[in-house]
Amino acid sequence: MDGLRMFFLPCEMNGYRSRIFAGNFLIFFFFAAVFLKFAFAIFLYSFSNSQFYADITKTSLVELTNQERLKNNLPPLTQNPLLDSAAYMKAMDMVKNGYFNHDSPSGTKPWYWFDRSGYNYKYAGENLAIGFVESNEVSDAWMASPTHKANIVNAKYRDIGIAVLKANFQGNPVTLVVQMFGSKQGKAAAVQSGEVGTNIAAKPGVTDKTAGNETGKEVLGASTSATNKDSALFKFVAFFAEKYFGLVQMLVYGSIALVVLLLVANFVFKADSNHVDLLGKAAAFVLLMAVFSLIDQNLVVALVPHNLTVY
Repeated sequence: MDGLRMFFLPCEMNGYRSRIFAGNFLIFFFFAAVFLKFAFAIFLYSFSNSQFYADITKTSLVELTNQERLKNNLPPLTQNPLLDSAAYMKAMDMVKNGYFNHDSPSGTKPWYWFDRSGYNYKYAGENLAIGFVESNEVSDAWMASPTHKANIVNAKYRDIGIAVLKANFQGNPVTLVVQMFGSKQGKAAAVQSGEVGTNIAAKPGVTDKTAGNETGKEVLGASTSATNKDSALFKFVAFFAEKYFGLVQMLVYGSIALVVLLLVANFVFKADSNHVDLLGKAAAFVLLMAVFSLIDQNLVVALVPHNLTVY
């Protein structure tokens, strides 16, 4: 008990200079809080490739897309496992062949992957993004682009598929996002031609099958493995991703409250001019932590260097 008293409160045993203020504890604590807060963005960037985190990201992107559709009085899209597979195959093909585009260097169109997955579509569209670390960033970037937004709020689509893949792309570790939209072909519907790119495209009369046949089969098989959402590891990572930043903020607020209380205690127990340096250090800590608490999650993510691209 005497040790705690000497650390937190001014008393005769510590010369009326509580150790929490007299030493470098507050300085170390401040830098530790900075590290913990920015470690959130490092966590997002480092684990965005895991099957656990990627699943969370896919879910968030579908939810954000449907929120935008609801704002435009459109029905929500249904996540389709065949489109998920098509998106994953496209992402793997981009990584394997080192390109970031709707068409591959060999001329393979986005719609090829729809056919490879077995999704018989009448209308199809594709959005791409690379270098992001948070779902909101991707959604905001797509909505800021007229062509990407046109896909998201297109009334002809009924299904959606998402792939989130982290890989070494052209020598740099990045997170690659493929978003595919579709409506299934009706039995009596005529096959039409359409535009290429992020805009809506009706099914071409001739499907391009010039690349990735064997690789596509392998990737499709691998993509069917399911995440065990009941596992302890999944629950821990999901909790960590959702709650970590809030817990760090609570730590920051708690440290401010504690130091303010200790400042009051120092005035009560020993408030004289001999301890102005300690009181000044504590007041500076409170001010710095109060300013630091204003740095929210979005700003933290934005401050971490990463290349942002949509296509």
